[in-house]
Amino acid sequence: MLLCEVCGVKCQMCGGTVCPEHVYTTRSGKTLCHPCQEKRRAARHARHGGKDREEQGADLEADGAEAPAEEEELERPVLVASVRKPPPPWQMSLYIACAGVLLALIVLVFPGLRGFATPWGSYLPTPYLLLVAPAVSVLWGLMGMVTGENQQDRYRCLMGIGLAAAACVLLFVAVFTDPVRVAAAEDARTQSAREKMTPAELKQWREQKLQKFNTRP
Repeated sequence: MLLCEVCGVKCQMCGGTVCPEHVYTTRSGKTLCHPCQEKRRAARHARHGGKDREEQGADLEADGAEAPAEEEELERPVLVASVRKPPPPWQMSLYIACAGVLLALIVLVFPGLRGFATPWGSYLPTPYLLLVAPAVSVLWGLMGMVTGENQQDRYRCLMGIGLAAAACVLLFVAVFTDPVRVAAAEDARTQSAREKMTPAELKQWREQKLQKFNTRP
């Protein structure tokens, strides 16, 4: 059947033109054609376990309750299930602990990254700053053990805490094997030993040091 733009009514779901005597108006005021209304009814029928809205309204009226409000239109579904959920605490603890272990290994492999001179003249070991990562990992793990939804998630928090402990061990190893720290400790021991020498011993020690740089035969 052909309908002109004046006589026909536009379906607000599919955009087609339908007869004004064969349209369906929803409670929200939208105009639907018969096929779209049937699709809408079938979808609602499937969602409610085989009951139409008329049957649901009859059941609710029999119990003395009011019929539910009109559902949101099919062309505007609410995608609640697709919303990204934040990772659980045990995953956060594990990820941060892995990052801490990786940073500790990098510092161990590259000794030049184990410390830096501060503007006020002191030496600050880098591993002390990197201890923040395993500390945060432990906090996430403890929070997961307290607020975990099930026993399995609580046990998973131990993985992150264990890796955080390993990262701490590696970072302390990097601190105590720092070449700058070792050289400073050696200089301190040498200075302490020189201060305890007698003038004769100090003269002999200086001669021994000078002989190392004497290149003459």
